[in-house]
Amino acid sequence: MGDDGSTMTDLLSSRAEPVTQPAPAASPPPAWLPGAAAGVAIAGAGLLSCLGLAVLTWLSGDGGSVTGALRAGATGWLLGHGSGITTPRASITVVPLGLTLVVVALSWYAGRWAARVSGAGDSVRGAASIAAAVGLGYAVTVLVVAVVSTAPAVSVSWYKAVPIALLLTGGIAGLGAAAVGGTARAWLDHLPEDVQLALRGAVAGVATLLCAAALILVASVMLHLSALQRMLSSLDLGLVAGLVLLVACVLVLPNAALFTVSVLLGPGFALGTGTSVNVIAVHLGAVPAVPWFAAVPSPGSPPLWVAGLTALPIACGVAAGVVAVRRAPVAGYRQAAWRGVLAGGLAGAGVAALVAASGGSIGPGRMSDVGPAVLACVAVAVPAMAAGGLLGGTGARLVRRSSPAGWTSRFTGSRPPDPEASDPPIEQ
Repeated sequence: MGDDGSTMTDLLSSRAEPVTQPAPAASPPPAWLPGAAAGVAIAGAGLLSCLGLAVLTWLSGDGGSVTGALRAGATGWLLGHGSGITTPRASITVVPLGLTLVVVALSWYAGRWAARVSGAGDSVRGAASIAAAVGLGYAVTVLVVAVVSTAPAVSVSWYKAVPIALLLTGGIAGLGAAAVGGTARAWLDHLPEDVQLALRGAVAGVATLLCAAALILVASVMLHLSALQRMLSSLDLGLVAGLVLLVACVLVLPNAALFTVSVLLGPGFALGTGTSVNVIAVHLGAVPAVPWFAAVPSPGSPPLWVAGLTALPIACGVAAGVVAVRRAPVAGYRQAAWRGVLAGGLAGAGVAALVAASGGSIGPGRMSDVGPAVLACVAVAVPAMAAGGLLGGTGARLVRRSSPAGWTSRFTGSRPPDPEASDPPIEQ
């Protein structure tokens, strides 16, 4: 009886307990929604930073209005997207490439975030949707800011800034989204192995040359500290204005480094109409009060050893060829030479494109011509770095063959296969 009663009680209690159903999994949002939100968010972050700097400068000054300060911050932000600034007295078209690099980095992380939230980065269609959404969200923000910040005395070219913003942010965000889901690796796998390795070497060659140019620029500034001190004394800056100038110098550091690259290539750059700075001679007029320009040597002929710096692009081409060849075995010297030339040539093309984007106008009159001699730099960069790639590729192949155990044995303990050293097949 007790057993029957306990059994009945267990049955009643089990019937009284509610049956819990598993909660349905929330479906991820469509790819365009987080993409558009990310595009507007990164645009707002960059804009607010520039507006904050402008208002801080206005608070430390003695004149102007907060409206004028906000407009100056907005136009400065648009300048990083290639909009240019036109006033009745002057036109500024130089793009502060440091600000552009910030936009690139934000777009990359925006694409990755949108891909994780939506789970759409594992397909070409999903990555394309994220790219379009981020680009459109960013470009619409640029258009609104350009229209609002335009004034009778100051105008910006929205028709330049909007396409650049759309293509730049959309393209980088799409790559970031594709990298999350592995789509980018699938794209690369469709390329021939030589092209993949040449691209890797080209990136190494460009990065090496830019780092070398930046180091030379900083060293030249240190050698011309007296000129820098005179320049800063003539500006008579306070604490806040000095901090703003420091931020501005960081934003134009890539431009100054690319000016140095043009000198290393040989043709050099101009600091105004009728001027030139290269390894052979320096012809200057009045130098703008930009701290990086304090690194420019005095007019005349530089020391003879400065001409030796023109070997650096070739050396960076060598680095590109070595990286392209050492990552995977090659069938022989012909393949090594081809891979090295391709890596060096791509590196030269990349350097030439960056140099072309670094110059422009920074003021009225003779200051409308500031920047590298683009065509001459292109004519030098590609063949010089391709020749360096040829040397690096064949040299890497030679070292691989002459090493007793090969490069790979240093890490794996086994010698890499060498098709040239293998015995010919025995005919039956």
